[in-house]
Formats: sequence, C-alpha cells, structure tokens
Amino acid sequence: MPRIRLTASAQSDLAEIWHYIAIEQQSPLNADSLADAFNERFQLLASHPHSEELVEHLRLGTRRSIVKKRFLVFYQAESDGILILRVLHGARLIRPEDLG
Repeated sequence: MPRIRLTASAQSDLAEIWHYIAIEQQSPLNADSLADAFNERFQLLASHPHSEELVEHLRLGTRRSIVKKRFLVFYQAESDGILILRVLHGARLIRPEDLG
C-alpha cells in the first residue's frame, strides 16, 4: 500500500479547515464529511501519484488536485507514495513561498 505523508503545514491546514467548518460554521457533520473526502483523495493520489496536474511554476515536481471544487491539495510523488505539502482554499492567491 502506498504511503501518505503530510508536512506539518498540511496537517495544520487540515486542522484549521475542520475547525472553521465544525466550530465557526457550526457544522461538524460537514467538517467530518470533508475530512473523509480529503482522506479518500489522498488514497487515490497515493495510488496514482502522476495523475494530476503539474504546477511546477509554484514548486518543482509539485502537482495539484481539487477537492470539493474549492480546496487545492498540493503534493509531490515519492518512491513509496506521496507527500502532501499543503491543503489550501482555491480562492486564495497561491504563491511559490506558500508551498515551502
């Protein structure tokens, strides 16, 4: 089974997204559903790491996947799986320095 690793920034992104939806928007069920969607996408990406769009203008070897039409998952393929760099809202202006 391919390995899925997350940077500290990606872990923080996911926690902030969950907190915002569950607490600020008072919708823990939606937050949990989105967390499940992220996990499903991570599994799919780990199994097919080269299937998504390259965004090397942001960082060499980086790919982007869209979850629920509004969240961007930035990741890199590794020999045994993937490394999730960041999970950001699509409305945000993404700069190379945002990906580390």
